[in-house]
Amino acid sequence: METSHFISDLVLGLVGLFVFFKYLVKLDLFETLLWEAFILSVSVAAFLGAAKFAGFEQAGVISSFFLTLAATVGALGLTVASWFKIWENDTLDSKISSIVLGIGFVIFGVHQTVGIPLVVSIIPLVSMLLVASAGIAALAKGRMKLGSFLLLGVLFTSLATFRGRFVSDPDNSIDVYHYLLALSLLCFGLAASRPTD
Repeated sequence: METSHFISDLVLGLVGLFVFFKYLVKLDLFETLLWEAFILSVSVAAFLGAAKFAGFEQAGVISSFFLTLAATVGALGLTVASWFKIWENDTLDSKISSIVLGIGFVIFGVHQTVGIPLVVSIIPLVSMLLVASAGIAALAKGRMKLGSFLLLGVLFTSLATFRGRFVSDPDNSIDVYHYLLALSLLCFGLAASRPTD
């Protein structure tokens, strides 16, 4: 059993569940679906990752499945949900949510079937840039808390993604990734919870 990795993955999963039940379930259904496509996918992947580090090797394969789901459907959902929060007094159209999630699932399905690793690696990077742009737009509109939480979420996600640049030890790198991603989930949850004020 790899104890430190087990604990850090478990923390990540628990933070994701906390964010879901504390912030996301209170939102309208279609808005919730967009946020949770990312947050719950990461959370489930983390719990399965913890199971892998506890010695259940098969769980690692399923964890990778949910990480890919987060990188495709989740990244697209997070982007649209972030921009939606900026517009005041708007109700998210169910068609928009359905189209975004549908596109995400098509990309995910094609990747699972024939493999399109380049697209799957580009989507999260583009998503981070677009969510950061949403954060800047929120700040420009005077919505300081929303903009700050979106930018912090992107910052922690980016640090987690590129942790190899500042953490040289591979074992420590895994734990740093989990804890930084947990912080990003918390920031995105706080952004999602904010009413349009």
